[in-house]
Amino acid sequence: MTLVNDISAKEEHIAMLLEYANRRLRRDLTRVGGSDFPTLRGSHFRILQLIPEGGSRVTDLAERALMTKQALGQLVDHLQAGGFVESQQLPADRRVRLVRRTAKGDAARDAALEVIAAVENEWRAEVGERRYATMRAVLRELADADVRATM
Repeated sequence: MTLVNDISAKEEHIAMLLEYANRRLRRDLTRVGGSDFPTLRGSHFRILQLIPEGGSRVTDLAERALMTKQALGQLVDHLQAGGFVESQQLPADRRVRLVRRTAKGDAARDAALEVIAAVENEWRAEVGERRYATMRAVLRELADADVRATM
């Protein structure tokens, strides 16, 4: 089986396959999800999903997201400007910024999770339950190895 533009099996390496799958995922998420939150990108939704119910310090959130504090701070600033999160400095240490989702942020997170579930269901139906479960298990294993390597 070949991909776009008659790519040979030799040229069909894992990096290319993952890129095509990622492009399809982004396209399918957009198609299924519409544009309820047009100012948000995938990275914003990911951060909203990582914030625990009680909030999180920027430093801890950056660690969970595997990002620098500076990059995470930019995402938080965008989310705050849109009313999706609120942040405040902790009284005990003014250098520490606590980030919490707002009701609007909860709605965006919940909508993203629904869209992701819908796309996963479509893909599961397309390739079959067993193959889909195997794909997820392999991806999880590879991701876990990466997370362990960065710790």
